Amino acid sequence: MASVGHWQQTWQLQADDFTQGIWIQGRITSLIDGKQSPRFNLDISVIEQRSLVKKRRIRLSWTKPMWSLKQGQRVQLWVKLKPAHGLANQGGFHYQQWLFSQDIVGTGYVKTSENNILLEPNLSVRQRLLDQIMATELATTPWIAALALGHRGLLTQDDWLLVQRTGIAHLIAISGLHLALVASLCYLLIASVLLFCYRVLITTQTVNFHFVSILITLFATLGYAYLAGLGLPAMRAWLMLALTALLLFTRLYWGIKRILLVSISAFILLFPLSLFGQSFWLSFSAVLIISFVFWRWPVKHQGFSIKNWFAGMCRLQLTLSILMLPIVAWQFSFVSLAAPLVNLIAVPLVTLIVVPLCLLAVVMLLLNLARGDDVLVLVDYGLQLLLDKLVEVSNWSASAFTIPAIPALAWVCLTLATLVIILPRGLLPRVAAVMLCLPLLSYGLTTRATHWQVNVLDVGQGLSVVVSRHNDALLYDVGAAYPSGFNMADSVLTPYLHSHGMTHVGILVLSHFDNDHSGSEPALRRSMSILRTYTTKDKCRYGWQMYWQGLQVSALWPDDPSLHNDNNGSCVLRITDGHTSVLLTGDIDASVERKLVQHYGDALQSQILIAPHHGSNTSSSAEFITAVAPQHVIFSQGFMNRWGFPKNEVVTRYQQTNAQLYRTSEDGQIQVTVEDRGIKVRTFRHDMYPYWYANH
Repeated sequence: MASVGHWQQTWQLQADDFTQGIWIQGRITSLIDGKQSPRFNLDISVIEQRSLVKKRRIRLSWTKPMWSLKQGQRVQLWVKLKPAHGLANQGGFHYQQWLFSQDIVGTGYVKTSENNILLEPNLSVRQRLLDQIMATELATTPWIAALALGHRGLLTQDDWLLVQRTGIAHLIAISGLHLALVASLCYLLIASVLLFCYRVLITTQTVNFHFVSILITLFATLGYAYLAGLGLPAMRAWLMLALTALLLFTRLYWGIKRILLVSISAFILLFPLSLFGQSFWLSFSAVLIISFVFWRWPVKHQGFSIKNWFAGMCRLQLTLSILMLPIVAWQFSFVSLAAPLVNLIAVPLVTLIVVPLCLLAVVMLLLNLARGDDVLVLVDYGLQLLLDKLVEVSNWSASAFTIPAIPALAWVCLTLATLVIILPRGLLPRVAAVMLCLPLLSYGLTTRATHWQVNVLDVGQGLSVVVSRHNDALLYDVGAAYPSGFNMADSVLTPYLHSHGMTHVGILVLSHFDNDHSGSEPALRRSMSILRTYTTKDKCRYGWQMYWQGLQVSALWPDDPSLHNDNNGSCVLRITDGHTSVLLTGDIDASVERKLVQHYGDALQSQILIAPHHGSNTSSSAEFITAVAPQHVIFSQGFMNRWGFPKNEVVTRYQQTNAQLYRTSEDGQIQVTVEDRGIKVRTFRHDMYPYWYANH
């Protein structure tokens, strides 16, 4: 992997490509579904008239496209790029790691220019099929697009919540299940045609029909993988299919362990960056579990029986669901109790009825046959019936729940305990299962700790601080929300709080009403209950104070919000346990800092300071820094933000005081733990997450 990492770095874009607007040429590789502000992948072939030896993939957004964007088009665009980067917080989705696993080296947006032009209007086969499916305007079009083409961009947030709560994500990701079905259908069809030709049209057999059928099936499944976008799950399945075909051609017999090892090794060699994706580990974990099931309950060759087949499928599905449960819980901090039963019913329905009909519709659309739309109408009817039942299951309050972040070792032990129970009697004593469950059970035993924490979350260009003690949270600001629907509550705050076992917010304080500080409040209220809220419109003003979880919370500013602009009307809070203090300053500038120094003097001293206004040079004056005398200064700002925060002059002023400086854009989430022994600072990128995964 070290050599792969070095190879990857040699193909990175140059530093100048990220500092200003640049002209690029490339081909759109993402399916576009007609959204007003599309996001798409582009394979770059030319940068500033410099041809690239190897194309590099970037991810772009375009607010108001000048033409209808489609997969397959070759374009010239003026763009502003950043290196691949993502928010870095406990409980959140690791976007940067996902970008790396997809071989995406940069992200950015298209800038307005008359010279943004369409060089080649060619559309891919996938795009034409998607357009035809969308033209039907059926109620389940998003699901049909996912099942037929592997395009999940049309699914709404409610759709994804349904997928999560019912545990059917694997059914809408074209992978081994779908490819195996396609391979089976193709082989039966081709073998039947060849057999008919042999018996009716041909008098002598000169070729091995079995091998010919396998070879044609292999190419047919590769074509299907192409229609699915050549995604990594589909390519993993096709690689195993190709290996199986090779063994049949060469008449070699390999055990299941050897097949798995060779498949994994070959896939890593061909797609080394896929190791950074969760799907790689989930897929091969599922294959190992399936292999274990066939070892534990071997198939007995006593003739085909519907009863035995059904019992075997039920056993396989239930065992797979149960053994995958700890792995999924570890990775996603979410457990779907309904998943085993749902999959027991949904898998055969989708596999044997819905997907074949989707494939039939795709073939008919490709051949321009008249009844393709009618088949889609039939699929739509069946899917609506299935989805209605899934919604009923999802609405059951006990169907799924989030869980706190628990160490990986505890989940590994739980998985091993489940295996011990399933193993044949006599191999291992059942008491071993109880012993293996102890790490998970002991994790739930908590003591009333005296320490408290300040977590400055990575919310990009904005601010959100969680002060926590005794499993309760005081939240200062909530970060931004955007017109696209993306917001920091759903992507950062709620996952973080849930991962720490918090089901509500005790106190919410909004410093002021700029979007980057308060924009995500509505989304947060939709996902979590908030017991008390304070703003400068009510109590969060000079002179107000309260005691919360043994900490004194005092508002130092504003005196009168109506006398100041929004930034200078920020609620300034000081939180202390009597020995250690944190100062939360919002977006105040030097004029307010001066008044605070004049009024409070040395009483401003705080060991922990959230730098005012994200590190703007209009704030963090020398006299304010001297009065506060911070030991730890935290800047909350976006990666490579357009304002250049924190400003170099501000950083220099703090460095002159020998304070330790931290930036959410570089360090991710910053966790400050206040203990009797002192202050301990940990950052997500360097202390909480594997370094290579968070800092590539």
